[in-house]
Amino acid sequence: MYMAMKVDRNMAKYRVFVLLCLVIVTSTPSVMGLDDDEKDAINLGEIVISATRTASSLNNVSASSSVVPERQIKSSTATDLGHLLATTGLLEILDYGPGGISAPSIRGSSREQVLVLVDGERINDSRSGGVDLNNVPIANAKRIEIVRGGQSAMYGADAVGGIINIITRQPTGTKARAWSALGAYDAVSYGLEASKQIKTVSGLVSFSRSDSESDFPFEDKFGRELVRQNASYMKRDVFGRLNWNISGSANLRLSGDHNYSDKGDPGLVGSYAPDAVKTDRSNGLKADLEHSLTEGMMYKLSGYRRDATLRYINPQEPYPVDDTHKTASMGGELQVYLLQNTSVPLVWGISVRNEAITSSAVGDRERETYSGYIQQELSKDLGGSFLHLNRLTIFPAFRWDHYSDFEAGLSPKLGFLASFGEHGAASVKANFGKSYRAPVMNDLYWPSDAFAVGNPDLEPERATNMDLGLHLHVSEPSVLPRLSMIRCGVSYFWNSFRDRIIWNPGEAGKWSPQNLSEANSTGMEIETRVYTAFWNVPDLLSLGMNYTLLIAEDMLGRQLTYRPRHSLGYTFRVGTDRIWGQIQGLYRSRRYYTVQNTKWLDPFMKHDLQLGMERRLWSNASLGIVLEVKNIFDKRYQLVADYPLPGREWNIRTSIGMGGE
Repeated sequence: MYMAMKVDRNMAKYRVFVLLCLVIVTSTPSVMGLDDDEKDAINLGEIVISATRTASSLNNVSASSSVVPERQIKSSTATDLGHLLATTGLLEILDYGPGGISAPSIRGSSREQVLVLVDGERINDSRSGGVDLNNVPIANAKRIEIVRGGQSAMYGADAVGGIINIITRQPTGTKARAWSALGAYDAVSYGLEASKQIKTVSGLVSFSRSDSESDFPFEDKFGRELVRQNASYMKRDVFGRLNWNISGSANLRLSGDHNYSDKGDPGLVGSYAPDAVKTDRSNGLKADLEHSLTEGMMYKLSGYRRDATLRYINPQEPYPVDDTHKTASMGGELQVYLLQNTSVPLVWGISVRNEAITSSAVGDRERETYSGYIQQELSKDLGGSFLHLNRLTIFPAFRWDHYSDFEAGLSPKLGFLASFGEHGAASVKANFGKSYRAPVMNDLYWPSDAFAVGNPDLEPERATNMDLGLHLHVSEPSVLPRLSMIRCGVSYFWNSFRDRIIWNPGEAGKWSPQNLSEANSTGMEIETRVYTAFWNVPDLLSLGMNYTLLIAEDMLGRQLTYRPRHSLGYTFRVGTDRIWGQIQGLYRSRRYYTVQNTKWLDPFMKHDLQLGMERRLWSNASLGIVLEVKNIFDKRYQLVADYPLPGREWNIRTSIGMGGE
């Protein structure tokens, strides 16, 4: 019966894909370019909100930040955050393969030390501390912002290594879009999106789904060719947003989402779990009211609730497991913006958050957090009178968090920005601050069993962060006639972690978390993007490169596990908005997977190819096709030991859009 249901499900997936393809192919094509909304998406790629909680140019913030714009998101066939970020090289991704989790690391941090946000709302799990990026959809992403370095002064606990913030699209005009994709290993995905505006009210709703058998071949450590089993998955996501422009100075935004995934969990090679499955379900609601009281003063009032359920079943003897974990997070925040049209803008806010957990492992637990924060930008125009220094800005910030179950957290930070040149083309950026990570429920309350026990006496992890960088941004054709824009930067960073929570074997061999470890991570980051113009075609060629040198060591001078010393990523794109092609590459050096540095994963370099076309069907309809070949040279590699990843994969996505402004 199971096999029959599986075949029926596969046939249904192919019928949906073929139907959408027929709708697209039977339309009459003609030449098209990007519409105004898509052009805005490219321009907005230079804007970052997460660094200061206000919309600022990348040139005007002190934090080391990167933005993945909507054009880059659309160029990929990825349906989730993990697979998209894994191709950029902007941060480290630990991917356990299909059916497993995808975990981020920034500047040597752990996955629990990276805060993941959606439109500013925290989605880290208070039970385990991390986020599975493979369960975070990107179908509605306008752009993705990555801010490196400790950000606890603005966002509280968990922002030790940095933050990832997904900015979703807002409804504009009357539009509709449908897309479908087909790929290797029986991968099928499809989605629908529609938006409508009626006077002062606009709305957007979308649905997406992706399925894959993920039965790819791989080679084990003995050289045997095997096929990955029990790695299939199904994911569906629903998103809706309603905006009401109450008056010229007030806006109300309501949004909701539903995410569900059903995955096989094959386990590591050598300890195969043929029947293990896990399901994730989350539902979220959020309301934001923005009101401008005067020209330079406004406030934002937010309220939210998110419910999530994880169930893991592994009937395999001798230790069968059937665990269910439910979390409910709700809270509110008041954020006030003052002196916005002056050289000393100020942002302050207060928030309250309640997290309740019902778990078959850690029991019923609850945590309440009360927070207050303030940040000011203090700028002084100097007119280039000294060393061509045009502007000097400092960013003092401070946050206080009070928790119901452990001591309060204090997080100061000071940022510095000096802009040089006629157009502020060059800048020096520096930051110094302190961050922390609160113990999660698994650390504190894991029940005593045959293998492990929690530790309710844990202290928060602490970190001191510092970075210094030089950045260049030129977009003046008179200066560089063949270059429409060049942006490059080099940064040195230093992080010191203390009271790290490490699970170690204790009495009777039971593993238990302790505040035992200290570590330091130092290194250098280089990021460059170049856009060139030929034959009056802007951005005909573009090249992006990033390199990270990371020395992340414990107290004994051993490199932390899964932290490569050298990381490199590149993207080379050629073409116009109508037709384009790009190649992406990713390099990782040796990564140790034992604390003693006695075993490691070999270095690897892989390359991906994307080809795309956008064409107008008629006056208000457009067609898009993207062909992607991942790992074009079929490189065998692993990001986590004994968790194989697919070799060469192909995907083709077609989309049709209707409507306009």
